[in-house]
Amino acid sequence: MTVLQINGLSKSYGDKIALNRASLCLTPGVYGLLGPNGAGKSTLMNMIAGNLAPDAGEILYNGEHTSALGRSFRSVLGYMPQQQGLYEQFTGYQFLSYMAGLKGLPKKRAKEEIETVLGLVNLEEQSEKKLGAYSGGMKQRILIAQALLGNPKILILDEPTAGLDPRERIRIRNIISEIALDKIVIFATHVVSDVEQIAKEIVLIKKGNILGVGSVGSFFSELSGKVFEITVEPGRLKEVEREFLVRNVSVYDGNMTVRVISEDRPRLYVALEVRPTLEDVYLYWFADEVGEE
Repeated sequence: MTVLQINGLSKSYGDKIALNRASLCLTPGVYGLLGPNGAGKSTLMNMIAGNLAPDAGEILYNGEHTSALGRSFRSVLGYMPQQQGLYEQFTGYQFLSYMAGLKGLPKKRAKEEIETVLGLVNLEEQSEKKLGAYSGGMKQRILIAQALLGNPKILILDEPTAGLDPRERIRIRNIISEIALDKIVIFATHVVSDVEQIAKEIVLIKKGNILGVGSVGSFFSELSGKVFEITVEPGRLKEVEREFLVRNVSVYDGNMTVRVISEDRPRLYVALEVRPTLEDVYLYWFADEVGEE
């Protein structure tokens, strides 16, 4: 079984701590990496990918230091950065051929793998279309396809569903769930609902510190008895916002239903306890930074 062990990784830029003694043990499955902008997610992913050297700590792949493994470790990595310029005049097939060349895949193997990944991301019929004519969702899928070339054991995806419509998000989420059966998939996102259904574990990171690691269910358990929906008159919304963490507001038939997080059951309102979601978890842990993103 593939094991990626991260021990005490730290990185600073002057007085700013980007990552502070981060430790994780990852095995095949999807890991949802959640945190506000500037939390340290990209720093962590870039250190795993070898794009950044840590100030302290180590990364072990199946018990061996990745720094010593060098090219052999990079060969088992697939990386989809959040921002990647695409050669708009390339067709999808040409782009994948170019990326396969950069990864050092022999021509015969490259051809076979390109056909495989195009099928996996459902782009066979669009492979001869130029990337400049691709939709946002198609571009995200071709970037996932290039990350899959070489059949990597570790896949790093930075905001793979950013800016996509719900249908495309579901398509990409299903692709990721399927390929994670035998791969370690690190899925960094702000769209927390995208990892709620498919993540083996959630990793919460804030100001360079890993706050918690666990299953979605374990984080839900921590919020049990703390999430409520209360009905109020519209004029009392400000009052509710001062007293509670407000996650959602909806209006129906003249009444306002407010979803709140509270350590105690709201006493001055008619409150219905509801099942937590991962968005509730996110707000609970990062409420002081949500408005800054």
